[in-house]
Amino acid sequence: MENFLRMFNKRNTIIFIGAVLVFKIFLSAVLELHPDEAYYWLWAQRLDIGYFDHAPMVAYFIRLTTLFSDGELAVRFSSIIVMIILSILTWAFAIRLFKDEKVAAFSVIVINTMPISAVGAIVITPDTPLFLFYSFAVYFLWRLIESGDKKFWAATGLFLGLALLSKYTAVLFGLSLALYMVLDRKLFWLKDKGFYLMGIIAAAFFIPVILWNVRNDFASFSFQLGHGLSSNKIHFDYVFEYLGAQSLVMGPFIFISGIAAAFAYFRSRDSKQIFLACFAIAPIIFFMLTALKRYPGANWPAFAYLFFALMTAQFLLSRGLRAKKILIIGIAFNILMSVLVGIHAKFAIFPVHKISPQFAAADATNWFRGWKFLADELIKRDIKYASTRQHQWSAAIEYYTKQGVEAFVFADRKNQYAFWRQEPEDFKGLKRARILVDYEMTDDFTKLDRAEIVTVKKKGVPIRQYAILQQ
Repeated sequence: MENFLRMFNKRNTIIFIGAVLVFKIFLSAVLELHPDEAYYWLWAQRLDIGYFDHAPMVAYFIRLTTLFSDGELAVRFSSIIVMIILSILTWAFAIRLFKDEKVAAFSVIVINTMPISAVGAIVITPDTPLFLFYSFAVYFLWRLIESGDKKFWAATGLFLGLALLSKYTAVLFGLSLALYMVLDRKLFWLKDKGFYLMGIIAAAFFIPVILWNVRNDFASFSFQLGHGLSSNKIHFDYVFEYLGAQSLVMGPFIFISGIAAAFAYFRSRDSKQIFLACFAIAPIIFFMLTALKRYPGANWPAFAYLFFALMTAQFLLSRGLRAKKILIIGIAFNILMSVLVGIHAKFAIFPVHKISPQFAAADATNWFRGWKFLADELIKRDIKYASTRQHQWSAAIEYYTKQGVEAFVFADRKNQYAFWRQEPEDFKGLKRARILVDYEMTDDFTKLDRAEIVTVKKKGVPIRQYAILQQ
């Protein structure tokens, strides 16, 4: 085993991460945009200091990488760059914490082979810049603890501010920080001017988002604060579904081992172990509690996964032979799962339709196909205006028609389209259509008058249907 573990060094880690990046670049280039990505691409065409759904940083990232091309790879390219930077940061953080190249190598490999990183992270969302800037904020906070150098208060505030400009959930930095200050007896920071300087700098970066909300009746803040948490019903089943989802996106061996590591670290008197446990686990627990009221997205605590990887790798490597085997098995399992999911997303290698038509329609990789097909159908019919029930679907139409079709949204849920444009009553004689999307193949569109029904197929199996109602 020791001879095998010696393979995990800097040179081999670089080679391995290079192979992972080639795989990500391939998937980024060949898979259609997820509708969410098309929506954020549309943000990048209309740059602003804030948006209804989230803070604006993802739009800036996409705008930067699409200066010369709007292809799928260009839209997603910042996700690839972010993972390269985070791999370097993970290595540097591990060396600084544990002074062990083996721990650094395994930490980098763990974070890159989690299914959410190996496959899911090709999708460009607000989580992409959040993951980057939040990780740097925590890293510089540790530099402060380690060195006592007050300049790191400012560095932490800088990156925390950029994280807040990426996604509102960056505020959970405060939860992890408060937990750490209590457990590691750092409450004296409340008397340190640098502590408040950090907060002032972070708040200053967030001012544009505040201004956008003031200008728009606090629409974004109101939406996020009431986002599904107004339910009076308690959903214990959501909690178990959420934990199951965390097990899938991180890999079951890594997730379970990380939870065990957190328990051990919280009982530790080692400041760095308490620090990692606080920043790795607090967001996961927070969203587990919100699951009592609303099902949280599996990706919501992803900004904590770098610290989760560091904690898990060091914990298992510091134990006996069985723990080291669990770490290696966990990585191998995640690689296998990520490769199979990625290949299936493009080539549909699993005959899921043989299980049931419903299972085939529910395949999550379906979201990466069928939108160009819809756009081609609309262009073929010379449609100039189209409206759908979801802002993401309207954005996909605009992306794949190269904005040749002007899209609108008819829905109760407010979205960014409400701030851009409303569907006009007078279309000046140009062709328009209302598009209904059935992504579960459960609606009977044949009952609709004047509806043209087109079906998306994967390996000859229907996975989505569109009803085009020309008006």
